[in-house]
Amino acid sequence: MMRNLLVAFAIALAGAVVGCKPKESGKPKVAVSIFPLHDVTRRIAGDRLDVVLVLPPGKSEHGYDPTPKEIAKLEGTKLGIAVGLDMDGWVEGIMKSAGGSPRMVHVGAKVPTIPIDVEPIGEDEEHADEHGHDAHEGEHEEHEGEHHDEHDAHAKKAAPAPHDDHGHAAKGAPDPHFWMDPQRMSAAVDVIAAELTTLDPAGKDIFAKNAAAVKESLARLDADTAARVKTWSKKTIVTFHGSMSYYTTRYGLRIAAVVEPLAGKEPTPQYVAEVLAAIKRGQAAALFSEPQLDRRPAEVIASEARIPLGELDPVGGVAGRDSYETLITWNTDQLEKVLK
Repeated sequence: MMRNLLVAFAIALAGAVVGCKPKESGKPKVAVSIFPLHDVTRRIAGDRLDVVLVLPPGKSEHGYDPTPKEIAKLEGTKLGIAVGLDMDGWVEGIMKSAGGSPRMVHVGAKVPTIPIDVEPIGEDEEHADEHGHDAHEGEHEEHEGEHHDEHDAHAKKAAPAPHDDHGHAAKGAPDPHFWMDPQRMSAAVDVIAAELTTLDPAGKDIFAKNAAAVKESLARLDADTAARVKTWSKKTIVTFHGSMSYYTTRYGLRIAAVVEPLAGKEPTPQYVAEVLAAIKRGQAAALFSEPQLDRRPAEVIASEARIPLGELDPVGGVAGRDSYETLITWNTDQLEKVLK
């Protein structure tokens, strides 16, 4: 009898704990869509704000479907920070599901971007044939008013650009993955600091001081990365989807092909043939998958092309990639293994 009572009590207690809301800090809450932006935001905010990450580490920003618990943690959010550019539109819907209508800032609309420079490939072979991708080789161009980086001339692509379910893959549309370039991420720091100041004017001086420290760190990261890349004898790679163009543009690398025309969807046989041809034509040194997406299409193509298969991570937030700087450095390490 006593044992049964103890078991019943334990079950009731567990239910009560699960039903409790997380303890609130009393600080204004800021929700940030993806880890790279979250990391710099929390560092700028210091201890004045409660900065929460929306996309759990290890999950893909493509088609993210939150659990009720993940939605609940965003209750009371005052400010939402997202990439924008048709990449993470789900974040606003999740915050609304948690209650309230927080002010949103789309950082990608406030920093220099580069356009996707070729036509997207469609979901079927017939549509792929219509575009004639080999005729669309060209260099990235900066949006009007932005200075060209000295490395941009090396950023040609010899194969199709990605087309994924964000809706941002049309030719000429801004590429949303700006954070993969530390210089552009530094511009994002200024945007975020200004937004946090609007939310909490009394924290202006703290935010400014913290933002300056973050930008100093990013400048060191950029210089260190550029110095390392200059020592590499090979410059051409194949990426999984269109997440690495800013990095390759900044540091003078070249993307010969992109594996998945639609992120998270297996490429068509026609598209695979185009990728294999581009790999041979561009003499790509290696192909890189991404940990958030299915690796199998990359394995098949790497095996067929007889080139090494590595991994690059555009999102991070996991052990060993738990700050923006360690994320970029980790990617540089992976590239260096095959390009030096």
